[in-house]
Amino acid sequence: MANGWRRDRLPEIVRSMASRPRHEALRGLVTELLREGFGAAFSELEHERYLVDNSGRIDVAWGATVIELKSDLRREERDVVARMPDYLTDASRASAPGRTTVGLATDGATLLAYTLDRGTLSPIGRYDVDIEHPERLLSWLEPLLSPVPEVMPTPVAVALAFGRYSLAFGRAHWELKRLWSEIGDHPEVRLKRDLWEGLLRQVYGDDVGSDALFLQHTYLTILVKAIAARVLDLAVDDPAELLSGRLLTNEGIVGAVEADFFDWPLLAGRGDDLVRSLAGETSRFRLRDVEVDVLKSLYESLIDPDERHDLGEYYTPDWLAARVVAAAVPRPLEQRVLDPSCGSGTFLFQALRRLIAAGRKAGLPPAEIVARCADRVFGIDVHPVAVALARVTWLLALGDLVQDRPPTLSVPVYMGDSMQWSLRPLGASAEVLVDVPPNDPPLRIPAGLASDLTLFERALDELNRGLDTLAEPEAIRDAIARAGATPEDAALLGRTFAQLKQLYLDGRNHIWTFVLRNLLRPVWLSHPEHRADVLIGNPPWIVYRHLSAEMKERLREALQSYGLWVGGPLATHQDMFALFWARGAERYLREGGTLALVLPYAALNAPVFAGMRDGSMQRVRVTITGGWGLERVWPIFGAQSGSSTTSTCVLFGERDRAGPPPAEFDRWVGVLPRRDASEEEAAEALEHMRAAWPRVRTLIAASPYRKRFRQGASLSPRRFFIVEQAQAGRLGRVP
Repeated sequence: MANGWRRDRLPEIVRSMASRPRHEALRGLVTELLREGFGAAFSELEHERYLVDNSGRIDVAWGATVIELKSDLRREERDVVARMPDYLTDASRASAPGRTTVGLATDGATLLAYTLDRGTLSPIGRYDVDIEHPERLLSWLEPLLSPVPEVMPTPVAVALAFGRYSLAFGRAHWELKRLWSEIGDHPEVRLKRDLWEGLLRQVYGDDVGSDALFLQHTYLTILVKAIAARVLDLAVDDPAELLSGRLLTNEGIVGAVEADFFDWPLLAGRGDDLVRSLAGETSRFRLRDVEVDVLKSLYESLIDPDERHDLGEYYTPDWLAARVVAAAVPRPLEQRVLDPSCGSGTFLFQALRRLIAAGRKAGLPPAEIVARCADRVFGIDVHPVAVALARVTWLLALGDLVQDRPPTLSVPVYMGDSMQWSLRPLGASAEVLVDVPPNDPPLRIPAGLASDLTLFERALDELNRGLDTLAEPEAIRDAIARAGATPEDAALLGRTFAQLKQLYLDGRNHIWTFVLRNLLRPVWLSHPEHRADVLIGNPPWIVYRHLSAEMKERLREALQSYGLWVGGPLATHQDMFALFWARGAERYLREGGTLALVLPYAALNAPVFAGMRDGSMQRVRVTITGGWGLERVWPIFGAQSGSSTTSTCVLFGERDRAGPPPAEFDRWVGVLPRRDASEEEAAEALEHMRAAWPRVRTLIAASPYRKRFRQGASLSPRRFFIVEQAQAGRLGRVP
């Protein structure tokens, strides 16, 4: 914003614009916005400029930007689409070579942005003026009109710069659709899309993948990989180096960026240009000054809030994650922390910041603090985009310490199935099955070998060498045996190599090392020597009735094995989070370890989850040690979409501890100033109290008609209803 502008003028301008003023009044407001907000010189602004062929006039022009003023875009958008190509063509002749010409149409209340793609008009952004947050208008316009370096990376600034209605997303999405039409049927591209869709099926329990979502995830992944590079002040002008992770590997940082499902644009013409342009957009932000999980806000700004609700995605506010970490991790320099469904990495960020603060207080050298971060704070998620976000969030949490890292730093965030659905018995051992879409037999990996990280990496090296030389399966089998595998495991991997070799010959390769290395990490983390002291996070909340038929059967069998399945009328109320509680404790938590999970409020008192609370759970014993009730705190979840707040709690437990559950719990009440409130704002707004543990809800209210109806709350015919007799009054009549 230009110096000297009265601070109270921007709200006045935004309020006036939102009223859809008359043409000349709107011109004055836009002119003032350009001059005072972006430093446009009076001599640079052109009003009513005729086109070269005199076929029309541009209302306002400034450099490579043309602005069309309208009375009401709700009625006049068609006219904008018809005239804007001529305006942009004319402006491109007058702008500097190589600069993208952008057209804006506005009636004051709404702004639409366009560009030309090889002569075709392309919409690249939309913004509806928000009078409650006038500064957001400048943030939305800033990347278009005045790219300013050194912008603070607040959640709002990042979301406005790269979210669904940003100019960056509009441009990139249009180009991604063009690239997809060009190479979407390429065998390798199709394989990556199918593998991605299969992982989402595991995440959500149903088919949710679509081409549109795949393009959206591609955009987001390219962006966060560029952010990872910018944390280290690395140049992002080599798309192949950036997307493959070699850029960071050359700096000694392993596992932060990998070649994955989303590097497919590099196979298309002009794909390099898209990656290079999008990566360049990140250079404006001072990324080492990040204070919260900003990538969570970016993801939320791209995915429709109602869609996230349907998929069970409830992202934890930073203030709540910070409180949970503080309560569950009293010795951050000693305790190993694992988030088995880490999402964008909010809990990882807070756990790392707590560890770093403790390390500095203890006077540890910076390199030692970073080394402990890599050895103490782990994350898993089966969602491929969540993992890309969480890895960069993990790096961002280090702040300036990233410069003091050891020679090799491995980011311990893995794309894996923490519920281990693909693990199946194999004689006295077990094996992991890796799907090969669309209909090939699964790849088979011995679980015992996967739990030995050094041996497994040697085996992967042998598989890759074999593919490079098109070796025979028997030679690979023998090489893996010499590396230290048992004869049975080596023989199984020899057969797996034969299948990988055929995939290579079919052009469906270049992804399997990434898939195998990541999907098998949960097996390594569940080994007794690698288990966590604290299991923390916010697992998926997906009710049984919303799952696919296949996933319903899986969940039912899994919950039955822990004695947590409740049939009858409560069966449809079972939830995926209960399995994360049980299986997470059994496979990833050491004896005496702590669980601290953000869950629906029903975990505290619903009959269907009684087995989690009363100690009757089978296979692993977890005793409840505490609970937080947040059902009267607003907003936490759902506020952005205007829906009602989802009642929330935090449940704490300890593995292999005997004792009765607590009689009381902690309860907070209050209204937060905003959903992404700071810790200080939350502390000021929320009132704390101790209260009796919530009373268990009854199944169905007692009624004399209970056994006569089978439709729950629905009564048929509707003229029948239940009444309760009131006490008779003095006149003796029953009302």
